[in-house]
Amino acid sequence: MSVEQAKTLYAKWIDELWHADPKEMGAIAAEISAPDFVGHWPTKDIYGPDQLAEMIRDGVSLFSSVRVEVTVGPLVEGDLVSARWMFRGVYNGEFPGSPVEAGAEVSFSGMDIMRYAEGKFSEYWVCSDGIQFMEQLGFVPKP
Repeated sequence: MSVEQAKTLYAKWIDELWHADPKEMGAIAAEISAPDFVGHWPTKDIYGPDQLAEMIRDGVSLFSSVRVEVTVGPLVEGDLVSARWMFRGVYNGEFPGSPVEAGAEVSFSGMDIMRYAEGKFSEYWVCSDGIQFMEQLGFVPKP
């Protein structure tokens, strides 16, 4: 896979998967991730395109007007792609225990590292600013 092909695959990850209609996320996840895909989130690992689609669907379901934009990269080296991104959305008021009212704008940043093989992503690590996210939803006092 060339550097440009790896960047195009990552663009599908951000531009298509994260912005898809929830009913279409499974098909997109299957198109860009291997059957033995492993995703490493801070609290758990997920396996395969179906669990990937479900994880993303659950995350974006808390927001409307979701926008994920790459702010650095993607950078490609060997079989790895990495990028920094910014997530923005309008909170729908459905996160259990959050004192924040629906309609609040939320934004936080993070970084992805993706391993690819044979034209698909095979492994994923994410590091996002969970404290910033939790502050905006009222779970952590702002400094």
